Amino acid sequence: MVLSLYGEYDVVVAGAGITGVIAAIAAARTGARTLIVEGSGFVGGMVTVGRLTKPTGPVEGGIYREFLERAAAYGGADIATQRSYWGEYSGIFDPEVMQRVIIEALTESGVEVLLHARVTEVVRDQAVRGLEVLTKSGRRLVLGRAVVDATGDGDVAVLAGAEFMLGRPGDGLTQPMTAYIRVLNVEVPRFAAFMREHPEEFSEMVLPEDGGDRNEDYVFRLFATGLSGLIRQAREAGDYWVPKDVITLKTGLLPGEVNINATRVQGNALDDRTLSRAEIEVRRQAYNVLDFLRKYVPGFERAVLLDIAPRLGVRETRRIVGDYILTAEDIRAGRRFPDSIGLSRAAIDIHEPGGGGMTMIGVGDGYTIPYRCLLPRGVEGLLVAGRCISVDEIAHGSTRNTPVCALTGQAAGTAAALAAQAGGTPRQVAIGRLQEALARAGLPLGL
Repeated sequence: MVLSLYGEYDVVVAGAGITGVIAAIAAARTGARTLIVEGSGFVGGMVTVGRLTKPTGPVEGGIYREFLERAAAYGGADIATQRSYWGEYSGIFDPEVMQRVIIEALTESGVEVLLHARVTEVVRDQAVRGLEVLTKSGRRLVLGRAVVDATGDGDVAVLAGAEFMLGRPGDGLTQPMTAYIRVLNVEVPRFAAFMREHPEEFSEMVLPEDGGDRNEDYVFRLFATGLSGLIRQAREAGDYWVPKDVITLKTGLLPGEVNINATRVQGNALDDRTLSRAEIEVRRQAYNVLDFLRKYVPGFERAVLLDIAPRLGVRETRRIVGDYILTAEDIRAGRRFPDSIGLSRAAIDIHEPGGGGMTMIGVGDGYTIPYRCLLPRGVEGLLVAGRCISVDEIAHGSTRNTPVCALTGQAAGTAAALAAQAGGTPRQVAIGRLQEALARAGLPLGL
C-alpha cells in the first residue's frame, strides 16, 4: 500500500475528544497551522458522544469555560457553581449543544479536521516529526513540527517508544468501563420527593430549594448517587441485576430527562477482545438497569430509553511516564509547582477495579499540574495531554476528569505552537513564556 503525503503542519493533534479539540484550538489561536486527527467520525469524545455532561469539579477557565458559556447562550448549559459533599463543580450541559459549540469553535479557529483516520505509526528521527494514518483513501503521512497525543490511551507516545504505567500496583487492575444511559418521561418531582423522604438511600444529593411539581423545575438541577438499598433489595429478590452498588443520576436539558451512570465492565480496554465484549455488555446492562428503575424507583415507572452513549467510557488505560510523575501525595498536599500549567480542583473519583464500589475524595483548594507531566521521558517533539498524562494510579482519579483534561489540552496545544514557532521542541519551551500565554487565555495557574 502506497504512503502518500496528506500535508505538513506546525502542530498535529491526535485525538478529537475534549482534550484534543481544545489542544488544537489553543494551537491555532497561538498562530500554528493545525491538524487534528481522529479515528472515529465524531468530535468532542466523552462530552458529546460519551454523554459525560457534568464535570467532576469546577471548570476554572480557559477554552472549556468558553465552551460552557457559549452552550449556555444557546440555552444548553448551566454554568452555576454547585456543591456536593466532596467539593464544588460547575458546568452542566447538553451533549448535542456542546457538539455544536465545538464544531463552531474548530471552524472559527481554522483547525483542519481529519476524521476516520487511525494512527498506525510515528515518523521520527531524534524527535517525533509526524504520523502515519490509515484512512479510506489509504495510508497517509502527516508531518508536524510538534505533535500532541490526546488519544486518551497514549497510543502515539507508545509508538514513539515512551514508557508507560498501567493499572494499580500489585494486580495491574484498572478502573472499569461504562456507558451513560439517557431516559425520558421521568416524573422528576416524584423522584425528588423520594430523595427527600429517603436520604438513607443516597450518598450524594443535590436538589434545588425551589423545586416544585413540574419537570421543568429540575432541568440541570438534580444530581444524586445512591439507591443502594433498592439495588440490594432487587438482588436479594433475584429480580433485576444492577452491576454497581450505587447508581448516579442527573437531570438533563429536556424536562423529564435523566442521565444515568449505572453500567460497569471490568477489564483492560487495551485488549481487543475485552473492549469488544464491553461494547456489547454495557448495552445489555443498560436494559436491565432501565427495568430495575421502572419497577423499584418512584418517578421512573413510565421512563423510556432515549439512548445509550455511542462512545464507551474508558476511565483508565496507559499513563505515560513523563519528566515528573504527579502523585496522590502531591494532590493531598495541594502542591503548587513552579512549572504549573493550570489549577485543578477536580475530586479524586475512583471506581473500584474488580468491584462494585466507588470513592469520591475532595481536594480542597486544589493543586497544580506541572508541565513536566506532559513531556514523555526520553521522547522529543511530543506532548501528552488528557487521560494519559504522567500521574500515579490514585492521582489519575482526579486528572482523568474533564476539567483537567481540558486544561492539559490547552497547555499542550499552546506549548506545541510555541515550540513550532521557535523551531525547537516542546521540552525547550520557556515555562515563563508558556505560563504568560495560558494566563492571557484565562487559565488560572495557581502560582
